[in-house]
Amino acid sequence: MTGIAKVQHYVPQFLLRKFGNGKKDQLHVFDKHTSRSFRTNAKNVASESRFYDFRIDNENATLEPMLAELEGVTKPLIGRIIEKDSVSVITDAERELLSTFFAIQFTRTKAFREQMLDVTKMIRANLRSRIEEQGERGRIEEFVTLPDENELKIETAHFMMNAPSTFGPLFLNKDWLLISTTRKSPFIIGDNPLALQNAIDMGPYGNLGLAVKGIEIYLPLSPVRALAIWCPSHKQTIVSVASRLRQARALAQFHILEKIRDPDGIEHLARALIDDAPIQYSTENVRNFNSLQVRYAERFVFSSVPDFALALEMVNSHPSLRTGMRVQIN
Repeated sequence: MTGIAKVQHYVPQFLLRKFGNGKKDQLHVFDKHTSRSFRTNAKNVASESRFYDFRIDNENATLEPMLAELEGVTKPLIGRIIEKDSVSVITDAERELLSTFFAIQFTRTKAFREQMLDVTKMIRANLRSRIEEQGERGRIEEFVTLPDENELKIETAHFMMNAPSTFGPLFLNKDWLLISTTRKSPFIIGDNPLALQNAIDMGPYGNLGLAVKGIEIYLPLSPVRALAIWCPSHKQTIVSVASRLRQARALAQFHILEKIRDPDGIEHLARALIDDAPIQYSTENVRNFNSLQVRYAERFVFSSVPDFALALEMVNSHPSLRTGMRVQIN
């Protein structure tokens, strides 16, 4: 434990600094709990004291050095992607390393820890209700107890250590592409920055799993660039539709073109996917992207500009969004 940083970040500082301004990396911060906004240094946010430290068999343990080492080898890879404006500049081995980084980032946040605790609470409440119905109220403690802070840290550490093998392949087997915007309409980043979206309705089973067909995963890299990790079905569909549109134009089949919303946009997207070029987002697209960051953030959202109108609108309209995503058990 000697020399281990006391303040430990659950979002890497090298990502947060991309959204800062000036030599001191000053971020604009929105607090979903209080609707208050303020400015501070990137080193002061998305962190807690001894967040990755715990005790096993009365011995101190920590994941902080492992995370620092992973961030050290990941930072130049993401820097190269931003500098070259392309995902194709990384090798297969580097792509696998980034998949490991994403898998661990998915499980290392405050939001993930709170979700795990929330699931335990929901299971406990469900069991209590069933046991009380049977007149055996005192037996609840036999079935499930809430973990203390150290136990919760150990449990989430277990998830993190297994994340590369459990979740890493689910990032690796998807299409990676860059999306872009402008400084006038920038991306924001939350304290739980890997955000998921899926337009396919899976019914009661949910549609936001990493392995679910149609899933879209987004990670902000800077105010003007973000990484999109898409289910391969998207590229297949977009390229196929664009091919049919070109054929319809060649054959002057205007009745087909009239039925397609934004055919030029589809062809542009298909070319970008094939050529590995950044996809330029519209203002509407950026708003949707930023809304995901607000939705997934456990508490804080960070921006290069002092504009949190969207975040304020969302938490005022839907108070449940003042915390992060929660698992629903039916």
